[in-house]
Amino acid sequence: MAMFTAYFDASGNAREQPFVVVAGYLANYLQWRAFEDMWTRVHIEFNVEPPFHMSDLVEATRYPLSYANQKNARRDYIELAKDPKKARDFLLKIVLAQVTIVNCSITAIVPMDVYNGVSSLLDLRKVVPPYALGARMCLAQVNQWEREFDVKEPVECIFEEGDFEQGKFTDLMVGDGAPAPIYKKKSEYAGLQGADQYAWERAFFSKNVEGTDLPARGSFDLLVDTIPKLHMEATTASLIHLCHARKIDPKTGVQHDK
Repeated sequence: MAMFTAYFDASGNAREQPFVVVAGYLANYLQWRAFEDMWTRVHIEFNVEPPFHMSDLVEATRYPLSYANQKNARRDYIELAKDPKKARDFLLKIVLAQVTIVNCSITAIVPMDVYNGVSSLLDLRKVVPPYALGARMCLAQVNQWEREFDVKEPVECIFEEGDFEQGKFTDLMVGDGAPAPIYKKKSEYAGLQGADQYAWERAFFSKNVEGTDLPARGSFDLLVDTIPKLHMEATTASLIHLCHARKIDPKTGVQHDK
């Protein structure tokens, strides 16, 4: 068991959404034990079964009738949505578990308009698809955190199993001589379930709020303003730098031997 562990989940996809977000939390072993306990107690208190899944909860509370008619609708979320105050209280306690226990939040955002703009010069997807890019950006920030706080033992990084393009991310890591990424089921770790909400909140803010006069969601403000954070967003300059670092010719899209 590592002294420090980071859990990451993704929100958005490269084909239908304007952003791909990979985000999560870093904490030490005792903090994660406390988080698991608090997460379990909150679910028991509100008669909700883990694993927590933010997109399902939001849809169940916003569109209870249409959600209830879905084939894979969660019965516990349907029941929770019948009492809006109870649903809000559940979400608040889920947020408070994250705010009071985790050590640091880490976010990587890949704006697809920026990514596609660079990809128009080369087939960037064949080398670093958006999810792999976001995951690598998160690992870079974990390494930054290790250096900043002089952490001797590497942080164990765990990614939610099943996110799109994980195979390419694995290939990239192994190809660079790094250990293969660790993928785990969301149902097995409360840390991955917390990362699920944080990634959703970040993606929702980027897609619907940032750059407008609309207020941010209260849960987003709590998560962003009260947890120490590291945050990166891919830019045209950073993607071009990546192409140079991996010896990709922007004019031909050919990756030359390193």
